Amino acid sequence: MGLKYSIQFISAFLLAGLFLVSCSTTSWEVVDDKAMDINEYQKVDARFYLQSANAITPEQPVIRFDIKSINTYEYTQRVLTERYIQRYRPRLGYVLLGTAGAGLSFYAAYSDQLLNRPTNPQKYALTGAGAILTTLSFMNMKPVGEPTKTGERRLLRETGTAQEMDTTTARPYNLENPFIRISYKGDTLIPKAEWQFIDGQISVNLAEEIDAGIFKENPEDQIVVEAFYDSLSSSRKVAVSSIFERFVVVENQITALRNQPENEADNILTELGEGSQLKLVSKEGSWYKVLYGISETWIAANDVRVIWRPSEFSSDLSVIAIPNVPFGTVDVERNIPVLGRSRLNQAAFILSNNSYKGEYSERIYGERDAKLIEEYLVQGFGVRPANIFKAMNISSDQILERAYTRMAGAVQNEERTLFVYINGYAEIRSQQVYLIGTDPKEGAPNIIDLHKFFRALNNLDMEKLVILADLDFNNSGANVTALQDLARIVTDQNPNVSVIFSSRPDQQSGIYSSSNGSQNRHSLFTYFLADAWKQKKLNMSEILNYLERNVPFTSRSLYDRPQDPLLFGNRDLELTD
Repeated sequence: MGLKYSIQFISAFLLAGLFLVSCSTTSWEVVDDKAMDINEYQKVDARFYLQSANAITPEQPVIRFDIKSINTYEYTQRVLTERYIQRYRPRLGYVLLGTAGAGLSFYAAYSDQLLNRPTNPQKYALTGAGAILTTLSFMNMKPVGEPTKTGERRLLRETGTAQEMDTTTARPYNLENPFIRISYKGDTLIPKAEWQFIDGQISVNLAEEIDAGIFKENPEDQIVVEAFYDSLSSSRKVAVSSIFERFVVVENQITALRNQPENEADNILTELGEGSQLKLVSKEGSWYKVLYGISETWIAANDVRVIWRPSEFSSDLSVIAIPNVPFGTVDVERNIPVLGRSRLNQAAFILSNNSYKGEYSERIYGERDAKLIEEYLVQGFGVRPANIFKAMNISSDQILERAYTRMAGAVQNEERTLFVYINGYAEIRSQQVYLIGTDPKEGAPNIIDLHKFFRALNNLDMEKLVILADLDFNNSGANVTALQDLARIVTDQNPNVSVIFSSRPDQQSGIYSSSNGSQNRHSLFTYFLADAWKQKKLNMSEILNYLERNVPFTSRSLYDRPQDPLLFGNRDLELTD
């Protein structure tokens, strides 16, 4: 029984050892026979150049040039080895065979059933043989898994050399100063000027060195910045928009700021005086989107000019805001006196163009002027609203002809007093006077023949005809003869006709508002005409004298330019009976 238990114990021990016994070995393997030894090198060459690569924005309009060095290094190449660990375990077949052999040896040494029992020396030999078989069976092992890196490396013998290039930022390498040159469209803005290094860099604030006033709205070319140091040079092109931002400056005496890009009376946020400055966001057709505070608003492109300025310019903008007040606030708009009794044989025709598109600016108070005249005709002279005919913001003779036909059909067969009020831009071509239409045709303005309109008025059987023309002429070189010829169409046929023009054709018909003065929100001519009526000046000679005293003086005071009203026809005509 003792032998049996011993054999069972030995078998269990051997089986447990099969699963528990393992070992590992380490080895060094060659992974690269041309590995660079980073600790053993020498610099064999160095070349310098200038480079500018920094971002340039209106908030940071600084261009920088760095000195760069291209360095060539020579490294020693060696054999590179790495250390690996391999784990092993006994092979199951060999362990079983060894165990079986050991079991037979032990059995032969200690079994009581053998006929010839072994002697003690033989027992010792058999026991030793069993132990040796067991040991050998465990020593025959197989690798387990892949070898594992230890991270240990060794560089061995030298095998050659290799070169590598490296670019680094360098410092100035002599006592010379750098130079800068800036040009635009072939013109030199800053000649080759000596500069200073700042922290080893050539640094130039372009917004401070360049005059932004030289650039147009849409610069097609780029600014060229050149840097020089020793024998090195570098050139970089920079867009104007990378340095400056666009702003608009109001050029008209008054312009409307709107919440939509449309000429509508109800979308005006406020009015801006001449010289007001706003940051430009974008352009859409004939409108500019601008910032008014933090709000995006709209302004007519014809009323402003675009300028380029540094980014910080936006913190000190000059905005001359004129509050938008309703009709009835200005003195001539309220307390209109009764100038004559209401009569059936009175009529009026109002031809007013103010909402221009294309190259012409909006006539900011044109609609308000027409409304003022209408109020005086109705409340003052007693013209019935049904007898007031209008042609507003028209673009062609055909539209005017339709409006005229409606009026002519209503006033025929009776002698009447007819008031005609005209305002808008005008132009003289070959001694012919034309009103500019509000809608351009294929890029050119439509024109309305006033000679044709006056001939049509002359065909009406009128007792009195009063024409009040507030025209802003586009020809600076035209003479008075053209206006005289136009007026003769009606004055030669009827002694009871008077025609007043707001100015000579070589003058501008201004408005009675300024950014730092009076805010009467009408043209000079229409304002003082209404003021004369309010003072009950109803004789054409009295009205002309009042206009001649006030319009030229006010125009020179506000704008330092002349504006002289002209009267043709009957100077003694009375507007009421």
